[in-house]
Amino acid sequence: MDLVFVDVETTGLDPERHELIEVAAVRVHPHTLEPIDHASARVRPGRLADADPRALEVNGYTEDAWRDAVTLQAALRQVAPLLKGAVVAGHNVGFDWAFLSRGFARAGLPLPAVDYHRVDTASLAWPLLAAAEIDSLSLDAVCAALGLSRPTPHRALADALASLEVARRLRDRSLLGRRVAGLVADERPIVEALLDRIEGGRADYGPWEVDDGRDYRAEAFAEVIDGLHYCAAELVRLSGPRVPRVRRRRVYVCHPYRDDPQGNAARVAEVCRALTDSGLVPVAPQLYLPAFVDEATQREEALALCLELLDVCDEVRVYGERVSEGMRVELRHAEARGIPIRFAAAGDEP
Repeated sequence: MDLVFVDVETTGLDPERHELIEVAAVRVHPHTLEPIDHASARVRPGRLADADPRALEVNGYTEDAWRDAVTLQAALRQVAPLLKGAVVAGHNVGFDWAFLSRGFARAGLPLPAVDYHRVDTASLAWPLLAAAEIDSLSLDAVCAALGLSRPTPHRALADALASLEVARRLRDRSLLGRRVAGLVADERPIVEALLDRIEGGRADYGPWEVDDGRDYRAEAFAEVIDGLHYCAAELVRLSGPRVPRVRRRRVYVCHPYRDDPQGNAARVAEVCRALTDSGLVPVAPQLYLPAFVDEATQREEALALCLELLDVCDEVRVYGERVSEGMRVELRHAEARGIPIRFAAAGDEP
């Protein structure tokens, strides 16, 4: 079913009191929105005394400009064939259709049989208002937000064509949004990240166009290449098999240290090698904390760091011939947090 975009210019806002002074209709293909036919005519008013002067000023009405205007009946006979069997569309189309319906009645003509649905481009543009891209649903505001120029506003045919172009732009936005919204898993964040980079570049350097005759700064080019690089890398990662990463079990090495730092460190290193060979991850603060924490003067700080490391471990394994005071603190900490504790001799397999 075809669409027909309509627009009217009037002598005021009340269809019962005011008159049509210009009417236009553009019939288009429902899928491509390409024009099939169009008609427009200026209408000779019969009751200018009832006209709202502000409406006439907006429309640019003068007797000289309307010298070639036709009767209401003649104008409506021109647009009636375009309306027949179509879905009526336009910007704030309820206003236009109210005047058209009243105009056909005044002219003594049958109202063309049209589909009961209406396509209102003002309603279609509501997401722009919700996203604060515009502060009004007027045709001027919507066209400006979509990058459409209006050299002859408030002319019926020009406004009908403008509402048609608004429908095209909003359709394209909707189709793109539908594709992005339909993405799954990591696809949508990737596309959104790329869009963020492009929008950031546009804000800094202007719209991205490859054939506009300008030479972009190297920084702008780098911004786009950088965004594409990360996007491509992520797409390559996603194209491979999704193998879940298995974290190895972390084992906290609980071993005496203070009574024989050098000897104990050597024994802890042997334990760590054995744990690593078994596929475990040893956590042994005795091997590296002494490099930057003084055991003699910073014992409390050293113990606090050990407990922080213990918190991320899956179990505690106790080595050595005795349990030192510091080890008791570590074991009480592990018990309080429900971390399993296993006792083993220093020479045992882990």
